[in-house]
Amino acid sequence: MPVIAVHTAQDWCAAPDAALEGLRDAAMAAWSLGPAALTLLWRPYAAGRMIAPANRGARYCLIEIAMLAGRSPELKERLALACITALARFGAPAADIDICFSESRPDDWFVAGRPLP
Repeated sequence: MPVIAVHTAQDWCAAPDAALEGLRDAAMAAWSLGPAALTLLWRPYAAGRMIAPANRGARYCLIEIAMLAGRSPELKERLALACITALARFGAPAADIDICFSESRPDDWFVAGRPLP
């Protein structure tokens, strides 16, 4: 049940809804997930509200992926590459994409109003 949040500058992507759908499809394929197991967020920032690293372009994206702990490095890499490929289809170069994984224990999650077992 990962949560994928894309932080990026406003207005560079003409079709953010389609980009999110592409990310969803890529993540579901990379991790063999169903659509009910995934949350995606597109978080655009107005000019001056996000300062990207100096060596990045106007299409810089920081992707935060929150998930349960215990995933293998190979699985994380597969998801990261799927996200990069999905955003590249909308014009974001790989050099402008950073990805950060945040892992937490099952007892840190409540899903559908209930704690995870």
